[in-house]
Amino acid sequence: MRKPGVTQEKGIIAWFAANSVAANLLMILIIVGGLITVGTIRKETNPALELNTIQVRVAYLGAAPQEVEEGVVLKIEDAIQNLVGIKKIRSSANEGSGNVTIEVFPDTDIDLLLADVKTRVDAISTFPELTEKPVIYKQEINNPVVMIALYGDLDQFGRKSLGNEIRDDLLRMPEVNNVIFYGDRPYEIAIEVSEQTLRQYGLTMSEISQAIKNSAVDMPGGTIKSEGGDILLRTKGQVYTGNEFSQIVLRTFGDGTRLTLGDIANIEDGFVESDMYSRFNGQPNSTLQVVAGSNQNEIATAEVVKAYIEKRKATLPDGVYLQTWIDLPKYLEGSLDRMMANIVNGAILVFVVLSLFLRMKVAFWVMVGLPICFLGALWLMPTWPVTINTISLFGFIIVLGIVVDDAIIIGESVYTQIRSDGHTLDNVVKGAHRVAIPATFGVLTTIAAFVPMLFIGGIFGPFFEAMAFVVILCLAFSLVESKLILPAHLVHARIADVDEDDLFDPQRAIPWHERPGRFFLKIQRHVQHGLQRLIHNGYRPWLERAVDNRGLTVAIFTAVLIVTFGLMTSGIARVVIFPEFEQDFIQVRMEMHAGSPPAARDAMAGRIQTALLDLNDEHVRDNPDSLPMIQHIGLWTPSDTSAQAFVELPFDEARPYTTNEVSAMWRERVGDLPGLKELKFMAVGHIGGGAPLSFRLNGNNMDMLEAASAELAEELAQYEGIFDIVNSSDQGAEEIKLTIKPEAEALGLTMSSLGRQVRQAFYGEEAQRIQRGKDELKVMVRYPIEERRSIADLENMRIRTPSGDEVPFRDVAIVEYGKGYSRISRIDRQRTITVSADIDPALVEPGEIVRTMSAEYIPDLLSRYPGVEYGLEGQSQDQIELMQKMTIALFAMLFMVYGLIAIPLRSYLQPFIIMSVIPFGAIGAVVGHVLLGHAISMFSLFGLIALAGVVVNDSLILVDFINKACLAGRSIRDAVIESGVARFRAIVLTSFTTAAGLAPIIIENDPQSQAIIPTAISIGFGIVFATVITLFLIPSLYMLQDDGFVAARRFKVWLFDETESVQASDSRNP
Repeated sequence: MRKPGVTQEKGIIAWFAANSVAANLLMILIIVGGLITVGTIRKETNPALELNTIQVRVAYLGAAPQEVEEGVVLKIEDAIQNLVGIKKIRSSANEGSGNVTIEVFPDTDIDLLLADVKTRVDAISTFPELTEKPVIYKQEINNPVVMIALYGDLDQFGRKSLGNEIRDDLLRMPEVNNVIFYGDRPYEIAIEVSEQTLRQYGLTMSEISQAIKNSAVDMPGGTIKSEGGDILLRTKGQVYTGNEFSQIVLRTFGDGTRLTLGDIANIEDGFVESDMYSRFNGQPNSTLQVVAGSNQNEIATAEVVKAYIEKRKATLPDGVYLQTWIDLPKYLEGSLDRMMANIVNGAILVFVVLSLFLRMKVAFWVMVGLPICFLGALWLMPTWPVTINTISLFGFIIVLGIVVDDAIIIGESVYTQIRSDGHTLDNVVKGAHRVAIPATFGVLTTIAAFVPMLFIGGIFGPFFEAMAFVVILCLAFSLVESKLILPAHLVHARIADVDEDDLFDPQRAIPWHERPGRFFLKIQRHVQHGLQRLIHNGYRPWLERAVDNRGLTVAIFTAVLIVTFGLMTSGIARVVIFPEFEQDFIQVRMEMHAGSPPAARDAMAGRIQTALLDLNDEHVRDNPDSLPMIQHIGLWTPSDTSAQAFVELPFDEARPYTTNEVSAMWRERVGDLPGLKELKFMAVGHIGGGAPLSFRLNGNNMDMLEAASAELAEELAQYEGIFDIVNSSDQGAEEIKLTIKPEAEALGLTMSSLGRQVRQAFYGEEAQRIQRGKDELKVMVRYPIEERRSIADLENMRIRTPSGDEVPFRDVAIVEYGKGYSRISRIDRQRTITVSADIDPALVEPGEIVRTMSAEYIPDLLSRYPGVEYGLEGQSQDQIELMQKMTIALFAMLFMVYGLIAIPLRSYLQPFIIMSVIPFGAIGAVVGHVLLGHAISMFSLFGLIALAGVVVNDSLILVDFINKACLAGRSIRDAVIESGVARFRAIVLTSFTTAAGLAPIIIENDPQSQAIIPTAISIGFGIVFATVITLFLIPSLYMLQDDGFVAARRFKVWLFDETESVQASDSRNP
């Protein structure tokens, strides 16, 4: 008799099974590493996205978009167009600024390219004189954390001053990366001089500006080298306030009197002229948005900010309030809690299923592997790096039922072995060894299905990476746990034989403490007996029929597969690659036509806000016991023609309306508003970002582009389910173009001097830019606002000649009236107009619309407008790129899976038999989407690719069993039938545990989870159907393979006139 812990079996599995101390220490190491990481790993709402773009911004204040395009944008494009690594160049020329966005190929070192771009742009020496220094930076996505509303009895100066104090306090916190101030007008000192005053004193705008520059200045004067040491010298004349600027002397007369700036000008020490409109729950306010950096914990950031706000409230004056809202970490914590609940519920379901199919102790030790694998994955997640977010937690849910498959196969095999030959160390190791190789390669095929997802790249890459890396880590640790830790535990798990006579004896007295265990054991035995009856009385006869009629069996499954593809192409199974998901708050974006006055913008914004507040008041009045319709609404104006609003609903499951319902009622109450270019109510988010439909028209003829885009927008409007159609082409404000008359040139005037004087009067000349405390502000010299309101003011202007004479403006300038552009967009050095639209995914599929438009309408449109080119933008283009990458990932996965199946089977042909289940697994996935009413999305495709790696596992082990039975001398038919019967329980068990683990998330109603549920549907429903495939189709295909060998051998006999007979029973595996 051998000593305890000694076995005749060899290998690493036997060594760990015999050395339980080593197995337990390995388990403890993994658990401790995971627990340490849990407390330090970063938590965020979504994975950090990599934009892979470089931004170049150049301010050209007061310039029209055409001037910005010619003077700034074109020169930047020419300078950078031949740099290696640039994927696409997007440019926009706006009033007063030019922006160039450079998209970079994923494999390009963006930091090196950024340095090259800076070198090229800084070398441009032909920018217009009035442009500012280019700002060049790598774009990064910051994570909004929480908004803070400051409102109450404060004027603009008070709100800005207090808001700046709060912002400075927040920025000193290490948890805060940035604070964005909305509703904040920059300071400005405006020096306004009328035309009459200039003529009265014989002054010009340039003289006044130069006087300010000469007088308000600090200048270093060097040092005095005295015997006692150096003494610094400097002039101190810089002034900082409006009152100080009013004391600047412009002229000194012979009698000693002086003409100061305050004598001739109205000096406003206030804000820039651009009007701002900002409201919180209908009251004037300022809004601060706290932003966390890419390496900061959003939840920790929110906690310190809210603690600061609570403390700061006590110091506020009476009637002044601070309110935090749009607290995103609050929603994050809610989503994480729901995800954790789904994980726990899924684990409970998996344990219940295991307990019904296996003995309780075996089920318990199999389940122990679940926390070990999860903690092991958490331990190594920061190495990619992957954070805790809704997507990575979903990865844990996906793998919940899959990760125990390996342990189930090992545990079930060990249990079968010890039930047959006794509970010894050797038998435990033998049971593990019997399935170790195919089980290991089965897990590796699942890992192979997820590996290509790590390299999808692009803006969606982090979503796939977060999910795939978690799954891969969990599966890798499942190999460690099932092969090295589980056998050691099963060696010491004393699994007593069940005395069924005693268990079901109604006369036996049972102590109360034994009753729960015996009750569950009775259920388990009933399930086992029922399973055996199902195997022998149900499955075996049907398997024999399927094998004997294998051609018909394959034909039936093929027909079902064809019907499934018909479902996808017929529209019954909807395909929306980038799914919508309901948000926890509503966003509204309003854009007026260029040239609209700020007063009209404010009136429209106020009307939109009032409509919602009235709806809320009516609901509260009619339903006094209900929660309000909304919690907060904040609105501000980012520009002179646009407004943006956020609406937060009560953070309570009992809230009376969803965001979709509130948005619909609000949209209806607002109705049609005149003068709006765009009004969007966004209660749902899009994974892809931007509009679901986006078409691009390129060309150099702007008139043709505008006409073609208008026709394209009209065509889209004909489709039911398409709404919020936006044409980026927009005629700008009315424009006056000035040219100089020939007779003016005789007076010494030039186009430059004419333009400069007009700019000084109507836009203003920047006399200085000073730093006052922490604020940078401009000192502007211009006409009073009253003299800049009409064309008559322009015509009454006087132009100064080089000789000092004044001539009327109309005598030296030609005026041409027209329309300008509010914005000029360019892609890859061509002017571009984009037509985008939103869709109702219940009525239309964006992919189908794109295909129909591209094939039927666009060619005819382009034939009518020569020189116009067509392309896709936004989600439409992203969908094509994503599908290309997914196709590459699919083929890479299939190749790796083939190799991992061929190696243990030592066959080139049998992997095709096993992999034939992959397309059939899609049948269950599609049916699941149809039954549950979900559209097939990019997450569905992720699930289908993952399913391909999962469904082959059971088939691999089944074929391995058949091969071993054949090698043992069994006939092909007997080997197929007996192997199917032997593997029935393990196959059904692994499928049920996978489906059970995914069941809670499939029925989840959390808005944040809706977009990723299709992955669970694909795997859950697909694996159930794949079970049927494995149990019936694989045996039939194996027999057809043998039929093929027999036919080939007979053909060979016939071809070469050989006389020996060929018997089907002699056939063996290749």
